[in-house]
Amino acid sequence: MISPSRLSRIVAPLCLALLVLSGRHAVGSSPDAWEQFRAEVESACVAMAAPRMKVAGIRVDPTGTASFGVALLTDAATGAQHICVYDKETGKTELGGALETVTDPIEPFSPQDATQLSNLPAQVKATLDELKKKGLSVNGQADTVEALLDGRVKSDDLGSFPTGPYRCDVFWYGFLEEGARRVGAHTCSVSRAPGGNLVIDKTSGEHLNAETVPVENGQTAFAGRTWIDDQPEHQYDPAHPANAENDNFGNKVGRVLRSGERLFLVSIDERGMTEPDPTYFEILELIPQL
Repeated sequence: MISPSRLSRIVAPLCLALLVLSGRHAVGSSPDAWEQFRAEVESACVAMAAPRMKVAGIRVDPTGTASFGVALLTDAATGAQHICVYDKETGKTELGGALETVTDPIEPFSPQDATQLSNLPAQVKATLDELKKKGLSVNGQADTVEALLDGRVKSDDLGSFPTGPYRCDVFWYGFLEEGARRVGAHTCSVSRAPGGNLVIDKTSGEHLNAETVPVENGQTAFAGRTWIDDQPEHQYDPAHPANAENDNFGNKVGRVLRSGERLFLVSIDERGMTEPDPTYFEILELIPQL
C-alpha cells in the first residue's frame, strides 16, 4: 500500500503537469482560450519568420490539429506562401519552405479553360470593335494588349521579368455596355516557381494565385485561382473549377503579356457574373512600385 505522503509526492507533480497541459499547450474549448491560442500561434510564427522574410499576411487554423497549431504565411517580397507549425505541448515553432504552384505540364488546362484561351484573342478584338462602334472610350492598356495579341508588337521576354512587389490595377472592358472601367487598385507580387515559371499573387481584394504556362507558338498563358479570405482552395484545379463555399470564385485562366516593365494578365472569365458576354474582357496590369 502506498503511504499518503508518498502518494502526495506522486500526484502533486502529475496535477501540475496536467494543469500546464490544460492551459497554454492543450488549449481549452472556450472562445477566450481559442482566441489566446490563435494569438500565440500568430506571434510565434511571425517571430520565427522574421529573420527570413517580412510577413505580408498570416492565416491561422482556428484550432489546429490535435498536436499542432498551423498557419499559412505570405512573404511580402515574393508572395510565396510558407506553412508554420506550432507544437501545442512545447511551444516549439517551425517554418517550412515556399510552397510550389503545380500544374500538369502535359495537359494543364481543363477542356473548358482551353476553349476559353483559344477564344480570348478574338473576344478581345470583338469587344474593342464593339466599343468603338458605340463611341465608348478605351485606354492605353487595351491598345497595348490588342497590339501584343495580334502580333503587331512582340511581347517582351518573361524570363527576365523582375520578381518582387507590384501595384496592380484591374480594368473591365464591355461590362454592362461600358467602355474601359478601372474597378480596383491593389497589391500584387511576382516570384518564380522552381521550374522558372512566374508566379503572380494578388494579395489584396479578391485574391489570385496564378502561374505562367508556356503554350503553342511561343505564347504564354496563366493557370490560376481566385478566392476570398477563409476559402481554402488556392491552386488551379482542372477537376474542381469552382470553390466549394462560393462558386463566384475558382479557376481562372488567360494570356500573359509583357511590355517593358509592365505585365498584363488578360482574361475573358466571367465567373460570378450573369450570362456569358462575347464582348467582355479583363486586364490585370502589374506596375513596379516606385
